[in-house]
Amino acid sequence: MPRYYIHFRNGDLLAKDDEGQDFPGLEEAKAAGTVAGRQIVAENVRFKAANPLTSVIVADESGTELASIAAKDLLPEPLK
Repeated sequence: MPRYYIHFRNGDLLAKDDEGQDFPGLEEAKAAGTVAGRQIVAENVRFKAANPLTSVIVADESGTELASIAAKDLLPEPLK
């Protein structure tokens, strides 16, 4: 099973995942990054973060960025 690394960008700062996790594929890694990113966004709002999350980055074992999810895209669709 491939190993993916989920990093979190806050402005110019990058919190790197040094351990990684095994997922069957990129879609599962992105789903895990989305869940973790939503938790971070909620904490950013709750604690009025000065430097909130801007994106979640999924990389492979070689460090190649495979996906980037903007923080605004982590939020659910607005209610109608």
